[in-house]
Amino acid sequence: MKRGYRAILAAALFAAPAPLLADDVVVQRNVTVREAPARRSEPVTYVAPGDRLDLLEEGERRNGYYHVRLPDGREGWVYYTFVRRVDEEEAPSGAPAVGTYRIHSIDVGTGLAILVEGSDFTLLYDAGSNDDTAREERNRVTSYLRAVRPELRRIDHLILSHPHKDHSELMPDVVEAYEVLHVWDSGSVNPICSYRALLEDIASESGSTYHHATGRPGPHRVSFAAKTCYGRPEPAATVTIDRAEPIAIGQTFRIGEGAGLTVLHADGNLTGQYNEASVVVRLDLGRRRILLPGDAEAGGRKPPTDPPNPRSPEGELIACCADALRADILVAGHHGSKTSSRTAFLDAIGASQFIVSAGPTKYATVTLPDREVVEQLARRGTVWRTDLDDEACKVNAAKIGPDNDNKPGGCDNVRILIDAAGAISADYFRPVD
Repeated sequence: MKRGYRAILAAALFAAPAPLLADDVVVQRNVTVREAPARRSEPVTYVAPGDRLDLLEEGERRNGYYHVRLPDGREGWVYYTFVRRVDEEEAPSGAPAVGTYRIHSIDVGTGLAILVEGSDFTLLYDAGSNDDTAREERNRVTSYLRAVRPELRRIDHLILSHPHKDHSELMPDVVEAYEVLHVWDSGSVNPICSYRALLEDIASESGSTYHHATGRPGPHRVSFAAKTCYGRPEPAATVTIDRAEPIAIGQTFRIGEGAGLTVLHADGNLTGQYNEASVVVRLDLGRRRILLPGDAEAGGRKPPTDPPNPRSPEGELIACCADALRADILVAGHHGSKTSSRTAFLDAIGASQFIVSAGPTKYATVTLPDREVVEQLARRGTVWRTDLDDEACKVNAAKIGPDNDNKPGGCDNVRILIDAAGAISADYFRPVD
């Protein structure tokens, strides 16, 4: 429990309930009230579920924050997803029906973000981009979440496959905007700004459990050198996450009714080899499975028919646990690069639905996906891509998140539905906000 919650809760228990006013907001979860509408702003105090705050400035949001007045007269800013306005009708639950599931590949430009929903859980695998990197209220991932699940307040499982910008850049805003119960991370440390911000936000969340693959039990500590991040100098610091648990490779975790998560690969001790450290997970969703390999590689840019290097993640997975790889849906590794998706790996998986999340920004000299990879996926089933027309998307006046912003994301989202009988249907999902 964060400092100050006990006193707040005790006062709430013995105080007479005040009538709800039209300009009130009701706190939905333990949250920080800040001096300014920004994540790094200093805290004013902490408030708890059920607390009521006066809404100022006619309810206008600034960077996603409401300006509020506390019962003691002090003012501050609270992120809007943590409170509910009294003058708003309760939104109906947007969760899938029991026994059904929704999978979204969010178009983030050059990067990856996969949202998985069940009737009683939400899971987000990666949230990053190399080119569509607007933050806070303009964040493409949080914009998508607001559009498709406006009532959502909690992410049950947040998985970072590995700490590269195209997988992590948009993730700190997710932790800021939603209650996150479980965070999964290889633990391989990349001192980029988004990874530091992510760990700092996790450390400040008293209810989050951090799962990592370094093999070290107890609190998880990471030291960062001084660096300027997002225009602000950050001093050298050690981030300590108290609620930390080592990942047991191969262990299956129940994430919802009829749904499970199995970690097949993760290595937090690979310094600088972030793709090879990738958290590879298989999700069992009723009668179907989806494999999420992150950027796990097969060993260099080679033709798909070449066998994987036995020491690569793909090679190790084939050798140790090919049966565990079986899945109906595959998110192509490394954005459809020839470094991944070798024929032997795809044979072991046996999928017939494929998602390729890619964009126009080059990786070194290569724009992904590679033609050879897409062609072999197409021979096996249906390929869904987030990069159908990135140039037109840049000037699209009606897309998820910022419109006409000269960024490639927000247009070609992919949605896959699994019904109670296990039937799979898929389409391109183009809502607007």
